Amino acid sequence: MSSSIEIKRQAYGKAKVRVTKAIRHTAEWNDIVELTCQVLLEGDFETAYTKADNSMVVPTDTVRNTCYIIAKKSDHVQTIERYGYELGKHFVDRYPHVTHANVHIVQSRWARINVNGEPHPHSFYRDGSETRQTWLTVTANNVSIKSGLEGLLVLKTTGSSFTNFHLCENTTLQDADDRIFSTTVKAHYNINTSTGVENIPFDRIFDGSKPPCTVWLS
Repeated sequence: MSSSIEIKRQAYGKAKVRVTKAIRHTAEWNDIVELTCQVLLEGDFETAYTKADNSMVVPTDTVRNTCYIIAKKSDHVQTIERYGYELGKHFVDRYPHVTHANVHIVQSRWARINVNGEPHPHSFYRDGSETRQTWLTVTANNVSIKSGLEGLLVLKTTGSSFTNFHLCENTTLQDADDRIFSTTVKAHYNINTSTGVENIPFDRIFDGSKPPCTVWLS
């Protein structure tokens, strides 16, 4: 009796690629962007698993270096969806046997330091732990994008209650008509890419996902 194994789906690549770019608008006035990237490739790699044939495999070292090279050349690194699209598009265009490039990018916060009431041209500080994130799947003819924020810590000092909850023999919690309330916000949203990636206001959409919001303030 013989048996065969069929690979239905596989993906491989490189994760935790740290990309930091100083964007030098002038000698003094700079911006900074810090990203952590993951790129997973899908395509015609079956022989690497079934016949130990690596001839079609794009090395993960190449994947990592490509993250750096595209970031160096790109004018859109500060908008992570645009950079992620350029990254994914490179792999599906450069390697015909790559059918899907799955890109995940996490952007850490850096804010400009104020000195004597004025924003300093090239000094920054980490002003929060929340991250901006995006997930893209890029093919030769299509791109899907989900973006959002994670780890946003928010707090209310009043205006929150917890009453009339279910009671049983194991309940010791008392009703609270007014309390301090804090939570961590995760907000994800899918982006319609039918108008073309270059026409989507990604930064404005992201800014709209952050407080203040009516749900939190009500």
